[in-house]
Amino acid sequence: MRNYIAILAMLLFTLAVHAGQTSSALKVGDKIALQKTLKTMDGRTIDFDASKPKIIVLEFFDTYCASCIESMPKLKALQKEMGDKIEIYMTTWQDHKTIEQFYKKNKYLKEKNGILPTIVSDSILHQLFPHKSVPHSVWIMNGEVKAITYADYVKKQYMSELLASAKISVPVKDDFKELESVVENNDLHTGTNNLLGYVELSKYNEQLEQKASVNLDKDGQGRAVAYFNNMDVFGAYLSLWAKIKKPKFFMLPQRIVWNVKDSSNYTYSDLNQQNYQEWIRTHGISYKRVQKTEMDESAWAKLMLADLDAMLGLEVNWKMKTMPCLVLKRVGKNKATAPRGDSKLLKVESTSSLTFMIDYSGGYPPAVDEVQEKIAFEVPKYKNLEELNHGLENYGVRFVKELREIEVLEFKERGL
Repeated sequence: MRNYIAILAMLLFTLAVHAGQTSSALKVGDKIALQKTLKTMDGRTIDFDASKPKIIVLEFFDTYCASCIESMPKLKALQKEMGDKIEIYMTTWQDHKTIEQFYKKNKYLKEKNGILPTIVSDSILHQLFPHKSVPHSVWIMNGEVKAITYADYVKKQYMSELLASAKISVPVKDDFKELESVVENNDLHTGTNNLLGYVELSKYNEQLEQKASVNLDKDGQGRAVAYFNNMDVFGAYLSLWAKIKKPKFFMLPQRIVWNVKDSSNYTYSDLNQQNYQEWIRTHGISYKRVQKTEMDESAWAKLMLADLDAMLGLEVNWKMKTMPCLVLKRVGKNKATAPRGDSKLLKVESTSSLTFMIDYSGGYPPAVDEVQEKIAFEVPKYKNLEELNHGLENYGVRFVKELREIEVLEFKERGL
């Protein structure tokens, strides 16, 4: 019952913020002047108009936001590194008791020593800086709003730049901005109304809402339009191929073959020195094809793939490759009894679902299903392959490490 009340409160609060966003919302460059003194849950007073140059970071979050919680130890480390040059405050609409209990019980934050000063039961700051999603980051210096941006940009290099020059250039996070439709206004040239059809491929466009796969529409001339916006190249290809052949397995890194000079131009990696928001703004692409003839999604996807190959200088195709795999084999009879309904057991409905689960969990070679049966598995939680196979004994199946020829998606740059 408490969970339902909390969720209802969050929805009502969100509606209130949305209703009042235009009257009191602050923008970058505005001065912040509060009638009421704000304090953290431990009694610390927040001074937005301090004479000493320092940055106040308001990091809006709630306990339902996993990425918010995950980032807190990094924010705590940044606060420690920069000392009194910055002050980071987690800010939430949730009440003191909820946050206190959450901090007390959250093992991750306690192990990582990631708890920061927190403003609770907030309504004032949410009205000044309305948003639809968290994390949401606001930077204030000398009483002036310097940035309203994404949490990815709360890093030493940007903090130092702001302190040094009193200004900063980071993307504005505006959850209420009316993004343009690619169908209405995404032409790279003029006079398109006189064309029978055309194809556009452009870089990341801040004015466009991110949309993946095949999006179909019609323009003002009644022409058929297919498009995607602000996608990474790898993600664009993967989503288009999914319209042609339904995926039967989880796309592990082992199933991707890169015959390119630098794969980081096509897909984001956690090893990248840039955060994702920075990276996608450099490497993201938007695509639009306009023509007279309408087609189904599969036919559009084939055309779009051919266009991308031609314009990006790539050849992207499925091929077969032999590599080490985890092969699910039938090794005996199924002696399992009827499902017990034990909540502590992992429940899987078929052997194909079991191999997908293995792929999704990570840490193993690609899984291959050579049993192809619908079996209601109930398997104890496992830490390694030996424990998993032990849990599968009653079902007469077993995972074995063997070489198999499997499908892989090859990205090849022409000329290599």
